[in-house]
Formats: sequence, C-alpha cells, structure tokens
Amino acid sequence: MKKFTPIILILIFSCVEHKLFFQVNPDGWYQIEYKAHGDKDDLLDFDFTLPSGEKWTINSTLDDAEVESYDYTAHRSFKRNEAFPNTFYSGNSLFVESLLKHPIKVKHSNWFFWETYLFEGRFLGRMVENKYPLVGGFLKDLENPPVGWMKEALEYLLTETLNQSDIEWNTRPIITSELKNWIDTDLQGVNDSILFEEMDYYKNLGLDIIMQPSSPNHYNDMDSIFKTLEDELYITLDLIDDNFSLQLILPGILESTNADSLAGDTLFWSFHIEDYMNDDYIFVASSEISYSERQKWGIIILLFLIIIFIGMKYGTNLRTNY
Repeated sequence: MKKFTPIILILIFSCVEHKLFFQVNPDGWYQIEYKAHGDKDDLLDFDFTLPSGEKWTINSTLDDAEVESYDYTAHRSFKRNEAFPNTFYSGNSLFVESLLKHPIKVKHSNWFFWETYLFEGRFLGRMVENKYPLVGGFLKDLENPPVGWMKEALEYLLTETLNQSDIEWNTRPIITSELKNWIDTDLQGVNDSILFEEMDYYKNLGLDIIMQPSSPNHYNDMDSIFKTLEDELYITLDLIDDNFSLQLILPGILESTNADSLAGDTLFWSFHIEDYMNDDYIFVASSEISYSERQKWGIIILLFLIIIFIGMKYGTNLRTNY
C-alpha cells in the first residue's frame, strides 16, 4: 500500500491583510509594491505566497522576536509590457494546479497621436460550489457550518482521484462500487467534528479502497492526483481570513474601470475569498493620453495630401482629355 504523508488541517484562522499597489508610468514600465501584515504562520503558508527573489527589494519583520503580528513588503519594477507572475510560489512541494493564481497584464500601446494603457487582472476562481458546495457554505458562515461539509470534501477528493486515475477498464467499476458503498455506509455516520479530528485515518481508509485493487504502477500517479486536490482544498480554506486590496495609478485620462472606488488618480479594489471562491474576480481599467497638437498637424498633413492627390488626379484627367 502506498504511504501518504499526512497533512493536518488546523482551522484556526488569523487575519492577514495583503495590499498590492501598481503604478504605471507614461512610457509603459510599471512598478509594484506589495505589503502584507498579520500572523507569521499565515504569512508563510501557501495560500498566498510572498514575492521573493533577487528581482524584488524585500523588507520584513519576520525574523524579529515574537510579536503579535508581522510585516512584509516587496518592491519591483517591470519593463514595458513585461508579464506579471501568475503566482509568487517558487518551490517544488506543491503542484501549480493547487495554487491560487493571479494573472495580471499591463499593456501599453503607442499610436503616436495617442497612447493607451490597459490594466487587466484576475484572481482565478476556486470553483468551490462545483466541487464541494457545502464547503462553500462553510466559507460563507464559519460560525454555522453546514452539516456534512467535511465528509463532502473528502468524498470529492477520493472520487476525483479515482476519476483522474488511469485505472484498467475492468477494474474501475469494481473500485467505484466499493468506494461508493464505503462512503454511503461507513463514512455516512461520521460527523464533521470526528472526521476533522481524524481526517488522516479516514482519508487513508478511502485511499486503500482505491489503491489496493489497482496495479502498483499507478500508485505514484494516484499520490500526485490526491495531493494536488488536497492541497487545493486546504489552500482555499486557508484563504478564509485573507483580505486583499489593490490600488492602481494609470497615466492619462481614465476611460473605463470596474474599480470599487476612485480617490484622486488612484483606483481601489477590495476583495476576499467569497469574491473568487467560485468565479474569477476581475479588475480592469484603461486610460489614454491624447496628443492634440500631433492630431492637429496630422489632420493638416492629411488634408494637404488629399488636396495634392486630387490635384494630380485632375491634372491627369485634363491631359487625357486633350
């Protein structure tokens, strides 16, 4: 039997504030300042990984003596139209499919007579209600969790592991039936508190049902599939008390945006897990710089060229007639 490394889910949530500030310069390059404040363990977990690496300028109090909360700031400049990372995670213990991804693009176009700036980003939805609807109810109301949310989550992890595994066609119906029978009988009578306290025990019972009839050649793949799904669930749960705010300054005149508010030249968005636990949370803004003097001279030159063209064509017609 393939052994799985136990992962302990501790539902003790500490609030972490994440702030991202983007400033786009007129020539298209942009800079970002990231600030985080909160519990040290929650700052260092994998729900929203911290920016790091030699391209970032980092200031942190994480190495300070034990205090109630910690601060982490990171600053970096990006070239014109340079891609922003989908995630700050740079390790190898998690699969990318499990992570919270935040693709963002800053696009600058120079048309000589005007310049346009497009800021478009999103926090990719976690698709919670499609996978485990009762977990969605738990995320919305921690004090009154729906009955069976832990059981539903475990059932999804096991069933989806089976669905994604390359099991022989003649073995799959047998395993599917045995797993369903165990879920409907043995797991059905386990309440959420017991299942939470003994999650590893019940998880391994379910994995035994899937893996024992299967060829050992499939164990590593099953291990990877289950870990990907399990980490995805835990990352989503860890995001419960993480609050995000995004600020943006664009050059020129603001053309459109879906920002929550605007103060001076700064756009503001504020969001948390409920805003992206199912669908993507999208933030978008566009602006433009118009060069009226260039446009005026452009019109004059265009009219002059049109007059020349008409004159040349008229002269050609006269010579043809004579």
